[in-house]
Amino acid sequence: MKPVLDVVVKLITTIRSRGLTHRQFLDFLQSVQSEYSDVLYHTKVRWLSAGCVFERVWQLKDDIVSFFHEKQCPEECEMLEDTEWLSDFAFFTDLLCHMNNLNVKM
Repeated sequence: MKPVLDVVVKLITTIRSRGLTHRQFLDFLQSVQSEYSDVLYHTKVRWLSAGCVFERVWQLKDDIVSFFHEKQCPEECEMLEDTEWLSDFAFFTDLLCHMNNLNVKM
């Protein structure tokens, strides 16, 4: 799970660490009328936040790829175009969502 988490955290950090890039991403999401307006931060303190982060990135993956291609930085999102990595990402996203649901019910 760590390799998948590292890539997701790197993607989010790339988007959110620079103010200009983050504003451009927010404008891009608004222009494509995305259901979501931003990506979530991952916090190392709470492992449950990883489930929410994975789920949000999964739902925004096509928009993230389009954004980086539009900025002419396809290397930033090359893993989101790798089918083997995407299957691992989908598995961990689903697993973490189920774990979050179980935790809420306890």
